[in-house]
Amino acid sequence: MRKMTTIRRLTLTEFRTQPGVALSINERDAVRHLHSGIRIEPTLGSEGRYDLTPDQRIALVCLPSLVIEVRPKVPMSSVLFLVSYACDAASWLEQQPEFARELDLVEMLAIMLARMVGQATRRGLLNGYQCEDESLPAPRGRILFDEQIRRWLAISPPIEVRHDVFTSDIIENRLLLAALATIGRIPYRSNISKRELFRAQRLFGAVRRLHFGPAAVPEVLFTRLNRHYQSAVSLATLLLRSASLELGAGGSRGSAFLIDMNSVFERFVRRALRFALGVEDARFPERSPRVRLDEAGVVPLKPDLCLLKNGRVLWVGDAKYKRLPAGAYRNADLYQLLAYAVALDLPGGTLIYAADEGVRAAEHVVVQAGKRLRVVALDLSAPRTKLREQIAAIARRVALSAA
Repeated sequence: MRKMTTIRRLTLTEFRTQPGVALSINERDAVRHLHSGIRIEPTLGSEGRYDLTPDQRIALVCLPSLVIEVRPKVPMSSVLFLVSYACDAASWLEQQPEFARELDLVEMLAIMLARMVGQATRRGLLNGYQCEDESLPAPRGRILFDEQIRRWLAISPPIEVRHDVFTSDIIENRLLLAALATIGRIPYRSNISKRELFRAQRLFGAVRRLHFGPAAVPEVLFTRLNRHYQSAVSLATLLLRSASLELGAGGSRGSAFLIDMNSVFERFVRRALRFALGVEDARFPERSPRVRLDEAGVVPLKPDLCLLKNGRVLWVGDAKYKRLPAGAYRNADLYQLLAYAVALDLPGGTLIYAADEGVRAAEHVVVQAGKRLRVVALDLSAPRTKLREQIAAIARRVALSAA
């Protein structure tokens, strides 16, 4: 009989060290390969044991003999709130009370995606025009004369044509199906996740299954025609950019699903401030205007947060989700903010941290330059109403600075 492999489960918390974890050489190398943000150091005085310290990427790493879950330092419900806000789905999440349960993050995201897909497609799949090239027995659309001559010189039919097809096989549906299929490869413990994902995937019968690598996920332009898909597509792109399926060390198959909390926190702060300030996307954009630090224009700067008016930056800020030394924040973050203020000719800027024992609210006036650099912290463990109040307080300071 074939010997059954026992799968161990290990739970880690971001930024916290788990000492003395037993790992085989193959497991150690596979974890390094699939999640480079987990620092693996040999445990002193022990052979085959390691001290594991994850970074800000919460994750599920699955190997044939080991499953590692990296949980956030804040409650799981808070993470889901950040993700939903980042995807313009905060109001939707509040209608899902069972999401307060402490399930695996990836499991909850799978359920969240499946239900958002169901809501977006409740009136049927979105359709659109796709340009297709075909060989047909009769003309349809535009004849491709160069292809006709190259392939069928002196022979006809078929005829090489290009025409538009009204179909559900469009990029929005392809992204949703790809995200459902990708997150569906993760081994789940609850039947509800499997059932929700299966039901959602059945909606896309005529849509092609494509694979999008994390670095090759396309952007979707939203208009009034596809606006009802926006939240679901935003979550799908976030998940596709977080997933990988690779061969681990020693030929063992492994998969990793990583959510970068720094990216989620930045998107949350941007959209929450935009809503609190009551400004449109163009005035608080996803991408900051092009800024250069030097006169030659060879040193680019990319602020996380900008408030604009008539193309001019009125306020600048940076969002940071990181573990800091107790009682102090890193000088490099202040140097970066100072560079933004100088390059944009602003009186100062704001650093917004996720609350940590190393963060204290403060205001620094830079010698000689006179720039005011504010440091604030958001307590992500607070109830949602309190978190919104914190955002509103920051928004009031932003409005005063930009006045």
